[in-house]
Amino acid sequence: MVSARKLKLGVINSLWAYAEQLSVEGSLERIARLGLQHVDILGILHGDPHILSRADKKRIQRHLRELKLTFGSLILLPPGNIATTDEGEREACWRYVQAGIDQAAKWGGSQVLFNGGKRVFGVPKVEAWKKSVDFLHGAAEYAGSQGISINLEAEPYIYFLVNDLETTLRMLHDVDHACCMTTLDVGHLNLSRDAPDELAPARPWTMRLHLSENDGKLHANDVLGTGSVDFAGYLQAVQAMEFGEPCRQKGLDFVAVMELGILDDPIPDPDEYARRSMSHVLVEAPFLTLE
Repeated sequence: MVSARKLKLGVINSLWAYAEQLSVEGSLERIARLGLQHVDILGILHGDPHILSRADKKRIQRHLRELKLTFGSLILLPPGNIATTDEGEREACWRYVQAGIDQAAKWGGSQVLFNGGKRVFGVPKVEAWKKSVDFLHGAAEYAGSQGISINLEAEPYIYFLVNDLETTLRMLHDVDHACCMTTLDVGHLNLSRDAPDELAPARPWTMRLHLSENDGKLHANDVLGTGSVDFAGYLQAVQAMEFGEPCRQKGLDFVAVMELGILDDPIPDPDEYARRSMSHVLVEAPFLTLE
């Protein structure tokens, strides 16, 4: 039975993939050494489901088991725009997302994550929005057949269709599928100016949290505690509002996952980057637990 009050702390393996081009197995070993149990895996670079061989996939699954790590979500970056009117681009996105859903399920995960697509030059926003709704509904239908959910994540850029809390909720309402949920990223909420006391409407839809840092102006994924994100405010609000009900209904842990680092940015010591971030949020939210 999952505790109604526990919020677990985890991390995405992207930090080590970006900093040192580590394989998934190598990054999992580093995460385990830090004492973290919950891990999400980046679905590009060494974690791309289209690039990994069958042997690679089995080796990752074995590593997760041997290191006693709990895999939750595969972080997908489709190779195009899911809201496109170009059928070839749309099909490429679908093949990638389908492969990601299949892989997440085989590794024992409960979720995949991707964004809701972008505005298209020369195409009315309402048409692009409908294309995104159709894609997400189809993906949710397929994910449900594999026993997992898709998580929509807002991207805080003006050209993304889903770029703040309001558009996240509107898209979820329009997709209207039990397997289409959301991951709330507190760093993204900081950029879109969605305050901690405004989160309540997202409670029924929220399957996961991302903890990222920035200065309130530019997306950065900096060391937690070095920018302007109010981690205490967001995490205390989530705890007070008892977020995590969708997870508890499925017997899953509700996890706040650190998202650290950006591809091609200098990260001299990813382990220290993660330790500093862990130390900050564990002080800001002492109810967080690693197990």
